[in-house]
Order: sequence, then structure tokens, then C-alpha cells
Amino acid sequence: MNETELTEGDKKRIKDDIKLTSIIGLIFTVALITLVFIVPLILYIFNKPADGFAKRSLIIMGGLSLPMIAISWKNIIKFIDLKTGKKLNFQTKDYEIKKTKDGFVLVTKSPIKLKLDLYDAMPALLKVADPIIIETTKLSKTLLYISQDTENLLEKLEAEKN
Repeated sequence: MNETELTEGDKKRIKDDIKLTSIIGLIFTVALITLVFIVPLILYIFNKPADGFAKRSLIIMGGLSLPMIAISWKNIIKFIDLKTGKKLNFQTKDYEIKKTKDGFVLVTKSPIKLKLDLYDAMPALLKVADPIIIETTKLSKTLLYISQDTENLLEKLEAEKN
């Protein structure tokens, strides 16, 4: 297992991932605030009492904001990875691809235990008997590179999508 510097492509991949989750989190937060405040606002417009509105709103927003805190925490860890600029490279034969209800997962057992989400088309490109080369960020374990030769299968699948 080697530790190397992030390339510009790796940095771009991490930045795009942070932007995507931040935008989704922002949309979630705006929708949450709108949902919590729209009903009492309508009641206020029609002169209907909204007793305990502030307390209920804070409790609802606090409970529904827990997923946003988790998303923010993951983004903070990815940002730390981006600033440290290190990634882990390793090659392993001790891995398996499992199908879950959400898609496919790559599980490595050595040299480190990882559970990485894969694109749905990725298992067709991998030969399970051959060793695999993986690059991940140091802390967040974001998948940056996966290959069995010299071609990055992540970039290949993203090019096929476009």
C-alpha cells in the first residue's frame, strides 16, 4: 500500500463530489424550511391561531436536519482529504463484488478492509479472478481509480455516460 499525491483529475473528482452533495443538501434545507413554515404562514394569513408554532418548527427542523449533519460531516472529511492531497494506492486479489438492493459493492479484505460502491456497469468490466488496482482518498475512502490494467474504469464509464 503506497501513499502518493493527488493528481488534478483526482482533485476535480473530489471537488465535484463535494459540490454535488452540498447542492443536494442546500435544496433539502430550503425544502425543509419551506415545508415547516408554509403551513403556519397560511394559517396566519387567514387569522387562524398557530399556538406553539415556533417550538414545533424547531423540533421538526432539528429532527429533519440530522441527515444534513451527516452529509456535512462527509464533506468536511473530503475537504480535509483535498487539502492534505494524499491518496492510497494498493493492489489486491482478495476482493469480491456483491449485489445489494442499492447496486453493486466492492468489498476488499486485504491489505485494508473497504466497502466501495460501484456503478451498475462496473462488474461487467471486472474479471473477479484477476488482481485489481484501487486508489482511494486517505480519510474519506472516496474511490478515485479502479483498474485491472492501465485504464481507469471510472473514467471509462463516465465517458460512456456522456
